[in-house]
Amino acid sequence: MEKKLNALVAGGTGLIGKELCRVLASDNYYDKVISLVRRKSNQVSGVTEQVVNFDTLSNTTIDTKIDVAFCCLGTTMKKAGSKEAFYKVDYEYVEKFAKLAHALGAEKFILVSALGADASSMFYYNRVKGEIENTIKSIPFKSVQIFRPSLLIGDREEQRIGEDVGKFVTKHLNFLVPKKYKGIEGTQVAKAMAQKGKSNSDGVLIYESEVIHNIA
Repeated sequence: MEKKLNALVAGGTGLIGKELCRVLASDNYYDKVISLVRRKSNQVSGVTEQVVNFDTLSNTTIDTKIDVAFCCLGTTMKKAGSKEAFYKVDYEYVEKFAKLAHALGAEKFILVSALGADASSMFYYNRVKGEIENTIKSIPFKSVQIFRPSLLIGDREEQRIGEDVGKFVTKHLNFLVPKKYKGIEGTQVAKAMAQKGKSNSDGVLIYESEVIHNIA
């Protein structure tokens, strides 16, 4: 019998993260699923929530050896309110989580990034996403797998105009949109991440929406 995996999740209360926790908890391949949260939600049965301060994440103690870490942390410029606040969540918190996961023994790190991530981009959002990708690649995980979905579709607590437009396009004009840019359900991204968490792939792998569709 193959060894079961212990998984660590950050961003487990968001669109992708919440569904990811559900998928991991229902998959017998995963033994223990720990979700780092700011406050208890108890929204997914079978998932152990641990309340942490993401500003001091390096001080977090977890008594379980981690095999694979899933990072779904991320916000928007509008929700963050400033470039500094956006950078704190999408770069600093992600870096701290990756370093914690590595210290806990994780050999595989799976990151939700974004289509267009590029450290040399003229667009701040894409540039930060590219910068954190490069930082994660520099941490000596056995495997780094980066998911770059296009427009995410799904139910969020807050309304996002862009996603409402994306839903309309997906429903009525999807045949006109190149596969790389087609909207993708958060549930599909979560399923693909959980699937790749069980793979034996080494090195750095990047998946964009068309491939994510196929994996899910």
